[in-house]
Amino acid sequence: MKKILIIVLLNFSIFAIAQESAFIISNKQVVWQRIYESTKSIKEVKNILSSTGKIKFTGEDANTLTGEVSDFIMDFKGAGYTKMGTPMYLSNSSKFSGNFKIEFKEGRYRAMVTNINSKDDKTTLYYGGISIGDNGENTLEEFALTNDREYFKGVFEGRASKIINFSFTQLFDVSKYTKTDDNW
Repeated sequence: MKKILIIVLLNFSIFAIAQESAFIISNKQVVWQRIYESTKSIKEVKNILSSTGKIKFTGEDANTLTGEVSDFIMDFKGAGYTKMGTPMYLSNSSKFSGNFKIEFKEGRYRAMVTNINSKDDKTTLYYGGISIGDNGENTLEEFALTNDREYFKGVFEGRASKIINFSFTQLFDVSKYTKTDDNW
């Protein structure tokens, strides 16, 4: 009986941990995804998200919206962290971009972001007459995945993934945006 109880608890804890992550690896790329409960129509969601000015829609299907996120700054403060200890690529000077897809089903929608890139200030290091430069453009895979791009780095699974998850969750959650009623 004790063995069965231990197995059941172990399986439940593994299932709970697996459900917590909003990141998956697909074709050796990091993909963020989240499912939202909503009774809003595709048109309403599109209008609300367009009004934020943070995303641009490039396509629309019967049950799908596609587009781009650009110049998006991750909100480490909103996620509950300070600048101290927050990875440099998630600082206020880094602007993220990527492609998104929003799929709709009855009473819910799923937002997915792929091709996540960051653009930071250019850096150049001069030492002994040799110049080494960085254009400041990086993919999230460089920070999040191991060299073989099969697993997440332990460093990413902590603070970094929580900050990115919080930021994208806030961006695509239409319940967070309220429209003001001009008819008063």
